[in-house]
Amino acid sequence: MSAAVQTIWCELLAATLADAGIATCVISPGSRSTPLVAALAGESRLELVTIIDERAAAFFALGAARATGKPAALVCTSGTAAAHYLPALVEASLAGVPMIAITADRPPELLACGASQTIDQIDLYGGFVRGAFDLGAPAPQALRGMRRTIVQAITLASGPHPGPVHLEVPLRKPLEPAAPSTDAEHALARDAVALHGAVPIAPPRLAPDASAITALAEAISAEPDGVIIAGALPAGFPREAAFEVARRTGYPLIAEAPSQLRFGPRPDGVVVIDHADLVPLTRRPAPKLVLQLGAEPVAASWPAWIASLGTAQRWVIGGATWADPEGTARVILGEPGDVLAGLTRIERRSTVRTSAWLDTWRDAEASAAIAAARAIEAAPTSEVAVLRAVLAAVPAGAAVQIGNSLPIRVVDHVPGGGAPRTVLSQRGAAGIDGLIASAAGATRAGAPVLLVLGDVSFAHDLGGLLAARCASAPLAILVIDNRGGQIFAGLPVAKAKLGAAFERHFITAPEIDPAVVAAALGARAVTATSPAAAATAVATALATFGVTVIHAPVSVSGAHDVRRNAIELFARGATP
Repeated sequence: MSAAVQTIWCELLAATLADAGIATCVISPGSRSTPLVAALAGESRLELVTIIDERAAAFFALGAARATGKPAALVCTSGTAAAHYLPALVEASLAGVPMIAITADRPPELLACGASQTIDQIDLYGGFVRGAFDLGAPAPQALRGMRRTIVQAITLASGPHPGPVHLEVPLRKPLEPAAPSTDAEHALARDAVALHGAVPIAPPRLAPDASAITALAEAISAEPDGVIIAGALPAGFPREAAFEVARRTGYPLIAEAPSQLRFGPRPDGVVVIDHADLVPLTRRPAPKLVLQLGAEPVAASWPAWIASLGTAQRWVIGGATWADPEGTARVILGEPGDVLAGLTRIERRSTVRTSAWLDTWRDAEASAAIAAARAIEAAPTSEVAVLRAVLAAVPAGAAVQIGNSLPIRVVDHVPGGGAPRTVLSQRGAAGIDGLIASAAGATRAGAPVLLVLGDVSFAHDLGGLLAARCASAPLAILVIDNRGGQIFAGLPVAKAKLGAAFERHFITAPEIDPAVVAAALGARAVTATSPAAAATAVATALATFGVTVIHAPVSVSGAHDVRRNAIELFARGATP
């Protein structure tokens, strides 16, 4: 095989990615991937982003794919470079985000013999990829097969259960591009160009079982005392269909922030409950049917509430994912939109049948909202106070990415409604890693992005600040600084009497100034010492191209204080 044959091979690979609809390709530099990168750089239909840290690059691609709903490609060199993709691919796998990881490799004759920068890439990502393909070393007779494999991989990544796919590409020296020089090489180049052309990707859809939808519809029709609970759902989730099901069933809707149903206009005839987590279980209306949309809810009271419902029916519309850790639900797999469309054929429930049930929820919501407002007023420097002010300042059309740990829970103490906005989250594996890089990737959808994360998450992804330079729309990074992982202060370990070990090994305060770090890495930096200042800083940042880090110090125990005090105020009889 000549260098020209390898060049032709890689140019066809790049053209095939573009032919199949890949728009974003995130590259990390290296030597073995030279032929691939040269070919990608020559393909004008691909938008290339170069990020030196493969871990950050993978999270950037994850964010782009999650926000756009389209697969993003990754390219790296051989050796440990590919291993840095794993955390992001794990998240993509569990969250159903399509990605194509293309890793350069040494040729087969250099494996298992001590060759430099060479690892065994077979099954590198295990079961976290939907498929893994070895393209084989470039060969003239395999052009058509290579193109087919790439199309196959992109289709597999796109559905019916979207997720990452791995393409391993063995390459031989010389790695530098070379033009055809022989008659055979010129003929091969013509053959490769003849293969070019748009390739419509038509991934199969996961169709729900019609009898299961009928059974759910019958269960709903027979039970007026039900509730709809929505956990994390994709950015493109059909909001209107979910609201129509709530309207027809007469069930109150409890929508968490990443469900896409909490923020934005709410149609008439739908009762939305924003403060269910603050209603004590003993005072919470007990449904006899629970309809869950999407992922397992993150509310602190969720596990105890589900355990308290006894024989209540529980149904889960989980897409391609089996979302039932408790093992108590009937799960309907399939496109959520198709399931909801089937349920909208349910005859609208009589107002007379549902009024008493809905009134109990309306009363509980009104009291909980007042209790929450009073608890926040008593904790003006808490995370909740900052988030309430900040989210009110986010313009319509901007996306909000909520970090894990406390932010994803605290945000649900903020009333919903208001301007429409997409809420992004990393609830697949629910880690704190890669949040900055993935938020930067989310700007590839074209809208400004606000990332809200804690100080530990910020410190965990400092390399993501370098990746954030590649943001293609305004990116505001709000660092809620409560001096460590204060979520542990609300877990049983906080009462285990570990002494100094608790602070050292669980709270792990980073002891850094996010504004100083951000400025050192080239980002704009602001410190906001009040909710109003944070809101002003966020509004300015989302109207200004580039990256702005907003350091928002808050009280150490504010999040726990607000929740505890709100529950106590409710129990003491907070009323409208």
